[in-house]
Amino acid sequence: MTDIYKKSLLKKKNPLVWKIAECVILAFLFILFVLPFYYMIISSFKSTVEAMRNPPVWWPAQFLWGNFADAWKGANFTKYGWNSIVISTCVVFTCLACSVPCAFAFGRMEFKLKKPLFAIILSDMMIPVQCVFLPLFILFSKLGWLNTYGSMILLFTYSGATIFFIRNAFMQVNNEVLEAARLDGASELTVMYRVTFPMVKPVVVTMALMAFLRRWNDYFWNLSLTTNDRVRTLPYAIQALNAATDGALPRWEVTMAGATMLMAPMLIAYIFANKQIKNAFIYSGIK
Repeated sequence: MTDIYKKSLLKKKNPLVWKIAECVILAFLFILFVLPFYYMIISSFKSTVEAMRNPPVWWPAQFLWGNFADAWKGANFTKYGWNSIVISTCVVFTCLACSVPCAFAFGRMEFKLKKPLFAIILSDMMIPVQCVFLPLFILFSKLGWLNTYGSMILLFTYSGATIFFIRNAFMQVNNEVLEAARLDGASELTVMYRVTFPMVKPVVVTMALMAFLRRWNDYFWNLSLTTNDRVRTLPYAIQALNAATDGALPRWEVTMAGATMLMAPMLIAYIFANKQIKNAFIYSGIK
């Protein structure tokens, strides 16, 4: 008798116990993931004394909205926010322009070296970025592309993970649909964009959101491909808030306010794309 079979028997004999256990586990996971976000948001309204107090203060005596103004001014949100918007938005469009045709080719077309090339893409997903940042830094330095939008955008135009997931979505499209379009004289570009693309749109939207979030939150490449603040983005600015204290105690409440403002666009993007993300998981068979 396998362990899975034993568990299924126990679950049938004690359904109430298993439901309670599942609720307890889900509640624990909910608290584990939500508590840091709650502490970040509530700390952005605290005073300096409350932010530094141990044990932590879970509800401030007075909500100080001025912390957000201090974070906006101290982190220069206008400059760094513009850099974040430009880089993240351009990366989304360039990444999809590269990934969608590649994914369609690997998923629905036959050509020489298809399997070896796809194996290279899969292996690329397993290589840590720390292994390639130095060669890339030297390359962009010789090209004169350091501290430019071009280096920050071009580097992320290719994404093996995006190609992989969109390719899996293309593979689930019914063959009869593609054959009917081709019999009607449709070119491969027409088949890809007008026939199959609407069917895999939820997955594409999800990958676009993931690409946006990766670049919006990026800190590593902010420092790796830049030597000054000209094209650096908001994560660098938020980290720099801790150093802007003139020798005094760090104002954690201002840093938390900056982190809350940094998180706000991601939350808004998720709210608008929530339906597409759910459809992508259902379409991919993840329920």
